[in-house]
Amino acid sequence: MLIVCIGIICGAVGCTGAGAEAEAAIRQGDLSRAEAIYRQMLSDNEADLEVLKGLAVTLFLQQKYSEALAVQEQVVAADASDVQTRLELGFNYLNHQDRAEDAVTVFEEAAALDGGSKILTFLAQAQEVAGHIADAEATLRLAIDIDAAYAYPYSVLIGLFERTGRNAEAAEVRREAQKNGVATTAETCGI
Repeated sequence: MLIVCIGIICGAVGCTGAGAEAEAAIRQGDLSRAEAIYRQMLSDNEADLEVLKGLAVTLFLQQKYSEALAVQEQVVAADASDVQTRLELGFNYLNHQDRAEDAVTVFEEAAALDGGSKILTFLAQAQEVAGHIADAEATLRLAIDIDAAYAYPYSVLIGLFERTGRNAEAAEVRREAQKNGVATTAETCGI
């Protein structure tokens, strides 16, 4: 997880000057130092989206979810094309803020920008938590139609059916996945 996020930050700030210092701090596990560097960089230009993205990730890694939320919302409001921050914001809403409806909204925005199977599956998970079971099912079926070889939407759809007592439909999805050569266990989902 940390390595993936470092790549996001590195790409965001270009890994030069203070951005390189922030990345080095992250590599050393000194997230509070990285946060301080990003905040200092923002004192020079508070609207620098790339630095804001780095700060948001750093705050999230420190489990400062509410602080990360404010920065993520600022980035999303300023950058209509930022899929990655929308995903991070959606998971923050869903997993740390108890705001499933808001998660649905930002995952829908991300899906409109990049309607891949993975993002649609994330959207469906938020839809289910928000109580929109029929929407979640439709979104998962679309995700499977887009990429029948991707295991995760099958697994999520099977789980949705099992949680709602629709075991025969879960079994049918398992058969469909097997027919398409897809394993549906958690270990093989390739999330």
